[in-house]
Amino acid sequence: MTNSWVAIIDDHESLRSSLARAFRLEGIRVESFASAEDFVGRATPTVPVCMVLDMQLPHMSGHELMHFLEREQPPLPPTVLITGHDDLLGTLDDCCTPYGRLRKPFEIDALLALVLPLMQASDA
Repeated sequence: MTNSWVAIIDDHESLRSSLARAFRLEGIRVESFASAEDFVGRATPTVPVCMVLDMQLPHMSGHELMHFLEREQPPLPPTVLITGHDDLLGTLDDCCTPYGRLRKPFEIDALLALVLPLMQASDA
């Protein structure tokens, strides 16, 4: 069994649950977090192969989490940013370039197309 996993960080429980179910159907281990703070305080000792990160979170935003991880716990895992706001996808600076960007609502196949190659590479 692999230690590879994907972190889903989104404050909407229904989306976290749906994404986790889709990943598990693909055989991908998932850990879900309702906030950036929950992710930072996680008990999981390994780093995720990929983060699926909502840009608009309560307290620490997704962008702030990326900056924190890059500064305090580098390297930043490949990160797929998700948001319902086009303007948030366009406001990123060069510090933390996302691996992918998806606007809500998005097709699960688009997300899987980004994440599956990372999982396959980590298992190789």
